Amino acid sequence: MYELITIPITVALLTQALKLIIDGIPNNLNWQHLINDYGGMPSAHTSFVASLTTVVAISEGFDSAIFAISFVLMAIVIRDAVGFRREIGRNSVFTNTIAKQVYKDANTNTKNKIEFLNEKVGHSLLEVAVGFIIGVCLSIILYVILSTI
Repeated sequence: MYELITIPITVALLTQALKLIIDGIPNNLNWQHLINDYGGMPSAHTSFVASLTTVVAISEGFDSAIFAISFVLMAIVIRDAVGFRREIGRNSVFTNTIAKQVYKDANTNTKNKIEFLNEKVGHSLLEVAVGFIIGVCLSIILYVILSTI
């Protein structure tokens, strides 16, 4: 039963490490960016829930109630990563554009420094698809490895 927790967490950490290699290092690694920003290649959220759903399917079966619950959770997380959060990012771009026009002089005055909204919030379909594939494949590999130990 421990694999239901350890494998998805391991997959999420490995996916975050991969994201660090893909997004962080080529773009002048910035820890603040990696901690506070959402999005990037691959989607660790998608990888995490795909891993959970895969491990549940292998260990409990496709006809179990827990598989149905994890599948619905996965669908919600993936829909949120692609749709809702991307719309938040688009809204942030629009809001920041207006704020830059309205508060042109605010950033030159150190007392009234304006903080703009994070514009990179959601994932592209490719980032989610890669996260899903990584989540499923790594889960199967780790499950096989753990079951032979």
